[in-house]
Amino acid sequence: MHDHTEGKEALVRSTRNLNWLVLAGVLLTSACARQAVSTDLSIPGASAPSVGAAPNTVGAASGRAAVETFLAAVKAQDLQGMSGLWGNSKGLARDQLKREELEKRLIIMQCLMQHDQATFLEERARLQTSGRQEHLITLTKGKNSANTTITTIVGPGGRTLVEDVDLSKLRDFCR
Repeated sequence: MHDHTEGKEALVRSTRNLNWLVLAGVLLTSACARQAVSTDLSIPGASAPSVGAAPNTVGAASGRAAVETFLAAVKAQDLQGMSGLWGNSKGLARDQLKREELEKRLIIMQCLMQHDQATFLEERARLQTSGRQEHLITLTKGKNSANTTITTIVGPGGRTLVEDVDLSKLRDFCR
């Protein structure tokens, strides 16, 4: 029970700086929410596909690949693809959160991270504690651009997951 609580707390911390309930209500009635490809995240007995990955594959082979694939899923408005890449060292967020909470968070991330172009600011990730890697990214949408960080971590099975995105710098993207 303690491990389950730690996993949930880590996911709550990973989405810091936003009042989720207020923002989720706004986004659920916005154009961002209506553009999402799918919110059916529960396929019995199967993992959701990741954009550009083989079916039933979760996570990615490396931190950079996890970021690239996650951003491709964001751009494609593919919530299933995003859910197959977002989690922590204990596993995917979709296995740790209630469906409604997961959907709200994915929609918020998808909206705030929607971009025309993504660029890595540094060739290599910055190493953090406990095997985490911090990737510095510039997202560009129209004439707006913002620098942010995306943190990855190796999850169960040795696959790399997106653990945290600094969404606070991307608030102007979802308008």
